[in-house]
Amino acid sequence: MLNLRKIGAYISRLRKERDLTQMELADQLNVTHQAVSKWERGESLPDIGTLPLIAEFFQTTVDDLLHGGEVQEDRGSGLGTIVTEIAENRPERVAELVNSGEVKIEDLPELAPMIKASDLHRVTEKLDRNLLTTELIRRLAPFLGSETLDQLVCHFKDSDVEFEVIRDLAPFLGKKTLAAMVDKVADGEMSGKMVRAVAPFLDRKQLDRLVERVTEGSLDWDIIQSLAPFLSRESLGRLVDQTVAGELDYRKLAQLAPFLDRGHLDRLVREVVEGNLDWHILRQLAPFLSQETLSYLVNQAVEGELDPEQLMGLAPFLDRDTITRMLEEIEIEKLDGDFLVHLAPFTDKAVLSNLINRLIGR
Repeated sequence: MLNLRKIGAYISRLRKERDLTQMELADQLNVTHQAVSKWERGESLPDIGTLPLIAEFFQTTVDDLLHGGEVQEDRGSGLGTIVTEIAENRPERVAELVNSGEVKIEDLPELAPMIKASDLHRVTEKLDRNLLTTELIRRLAPFLGSETLDQLVCHFKDSDVEFEVIRDLAPFLGKKTLAAMVDKVADGEMSGKMVRAVAPFLDRKQLDRLVERVTEGSLDWDIIQSLAPFLSRESLGRLVDQTVAGELDYRKLAQLAPFLDRGHLDRLVREVVEGNLDWHILRQLAPFLSQETLSYLVNQAVEGELDPEQLMGLAPFLDRDTITRMLEEIEIEKLDGDFLVHLAPFTDKAVLSNLINRLIGR
């Protein structure tokens, strides 16, 4: 990896040996003195067209510059050769040298931050595809245009595609390639685990397609959990509809509770009160229900529309005043010891004592 501070220090040393100011060196290279100052402080590198000029001016090599003047007999001249060929607008020549083994392909990612995406494209399109490992493409990804990267990814074998690779490439992939990956997952050709890597970058149509395949039963439900933070309100609403219709196990939907909005949650609560959904879902939804909705449930219990037992799991989420009101207003015949045991930690001692006396005298 290029060491900017070491390179900068070397340029600074070469300048001082010539007894030049930063301004004088800048004039020689046709750059600003601020640029020279940034190089020497290790804050930036000279651009790829300027490096050969610096090397020529100081009668050294580009490789010496990029290695900070360190002598390394076995390092080869790959970096300097790549810079020179790119600077002279011969990126295809770089590919030829890499293909022939005269330049190491591992040198390419080192210099990628300095190379224009268009030049990098001209290099990679001429490279021997057998040399392009997934690791190399992952390192080049931030510097390649999306179309170039898409072309390279298309050459991946399914057996080579690992979660970590897709995760790192996903932010740089184009829509078509992402769509192709979704197709592979949907068709069972690629692991559903890959969805987690690309989910933040999928569009609504792609997400909806995956949701549809899951609800049809052709993909595992785990995929929905991976997609949940990125699903639209409408997609989540369709899952609620399927749950209410009995087409989807309520326990699965409950796993998505953190991502359901208040409208979805309130609808599920109403369906429970009306007897259309298993009341056990309330326990899983409770942490995400508003105090207004929780109060509504308490009212339903007080009015006899809901069995008080069904509210036991909600106790940690009810405020003390709401619990007190429920215990004071609910018919004593509907209370039992188990119910009070669940509510006891959240109830005033005086209210609890009064209820126990009422139960004893019942």
